[in-house]
Amino acid sequence: MLNWWNSMDLVGQIFALIAIPCTLVLVVQSVMLIFGMGGGADGIDLDGDGIPDTPGFEGDGDGGLALFSLRGIMSFGAIAGWSGLVMRGAGIPLGVNVLLAAAFGFLAMVGIAWIMKLAAKLQQNGNLDIGYAVGRVGTVYIPIPPNMTGTGKINLTIQERFVEIDAKTAADRKLGTGESVRITATDPAGMVIVEPLVKE
Repeated sequence: MLNWWNSMDLVGQIFALIAIPCTLVLVVQSVMLIFGMGGGADGIDLDGDGIPDTPGFEGDGDGGLALFSLRGIMSFGAIAGWSGLVMRGAGIPLGVNVLLAAAFGFLAMVGIAWIMKLAAKLQQNGNLDIGYAVGRVGTVYIPIPPNMTGTGKINLTIQERFVEIDAKTAADRKLGTGESVRITATDPAGMVIVEPLVKE
């Protein structure tokens, strides 16, 4: 391993430093998804971008693509890093190498977002009754603005399914990523109203 690392120039090492951690995060996500692990682990922000690692679906619920989810960003880093490393070893000029690596990474990110969007549609078209969410505890995935001024997202398990749901809150403070919340009501659009478990 050390010989492999020392055999690379600085640019190759930078590509490796991008590819290896991103790949490890994707592997962890895949293992969590396979074993249906969620709950507290969803609040872990592995890359510091404010978005926790989650094995759930990342469709944004409004027909768009959720490009900048943790899974999408890690896919970009992994594909860009490894492709850049391979092209560097093939002697491709640096400028072309970086552009192609970024392009491959972006295509991977779009592909992941598209897959997650399709998965979210399948999830929404199932027999999920959001009414069962009332009274349950979930975890904030995307921060929820205070006083019903905006929408965030929460993760929770209902009807033995791990789901991501749009959420609002009447609380007078923002509910941050990883915070536990209780669902108090739902609306016809499939959104839930939540309150913090720990009130300040």
